[in-house]
Amino acid sequence: MKLPVGMELLYGMDPLCGWCYGIGPALTRVVADHPDLPVRPVLGGLVSGERIGPYAEMEGYIRQASQRLLAVTGRAPSEAFFELIRRPGVKGNSGPPSVAISAVRRAHPERVLDFALRVTDAHFTEGADLNDVATYQVILGQMGLTLELPDLDSMHWAETEWREGRALNLRSFPSLWLLRDGQVVPLAVAYDPQRLSQQVQRLLGSRAQPQGQRQQPAAAALDEGLMG
Repeated sequence: MKLPVGMELLYGMDPLCGWCYGIGPALTRVVADHPDLPVRPVLGGLVSGERIGPYAEMEGYIRQASQRLLAVTGRAPSEAFFELIRRPGVKGNSGPPSVAISAVRRAHPERVLDFALRVTDAHFTEGADLNDVATYQVILGQMGLTLELPDLDSMHWAETEWREGRALNLRSFPSLWLLRDGQVVPLAVAYDPQRLSQQVQRLLGSRAQPQGQRQQPAAAALDEGLMG
C-alpha cells in the first residue's frame, strides 16, 4: 500500500518507562505489518528535573506495578533490572538515554526506532545501566553502527530531544499519534501486537491483512507513568 508522503506514526516513549518496555513487541509487529509507514519515537523526559534521584528509591513501587504490567503486556522487569537499581549511585534519569537516542536520530534516522527499542529492552531485560556510555556502545555494535556519542549528561541535547514531545503535551507513556496531512491524530494504545497492528491498519484504510498471531489480553489506553 502506497502511503501519502509525510505520513508517519509517532511513538511517545521514554526509555525508563516500564509500559514502553511492555509495548515493544506490538511496535515491532506494526513495523513488520506496515513497512511503508515510518514509526518515529518522540521523547518527553519522563524522569527529569526534580524526579531524578536514586533509582533504588523506586524499587518498591516498580515491583508492585510490575504485576499489572505483566498481566497486561506479558512482560515485566527482570531480576537483573532490580539488581541494577539497587546499586549505590545508580540514578533514575531520562537524560542520558535521551541524549544517546538523539545522537542516533541525527546520524542514522532510519535506525532510531530500533535503537530506542533495544535501549529499553536492555534496561529492563538485561539490567543495563542507561547512565553508562558503554551500554550504548554495546547496542550500537550489535546494530553494526559506529558512533561517537556526546556527553550523556548534556542538558542541551536532552532538552532539544524532549522539545517535540512536550509540544505534543506528551504526559502519558506510551502514547501514539498518526501524523497525516499535517494533522496529528491520536491512536488508542494497545499492547497486544495483533490488535495494535489492526488499529493502525484501520486508520490507514489498508485492505491488506496482517499476519496471523494468537490473541493476547490487551489493555485500553492507560494514563501511564514510569510503571503505571
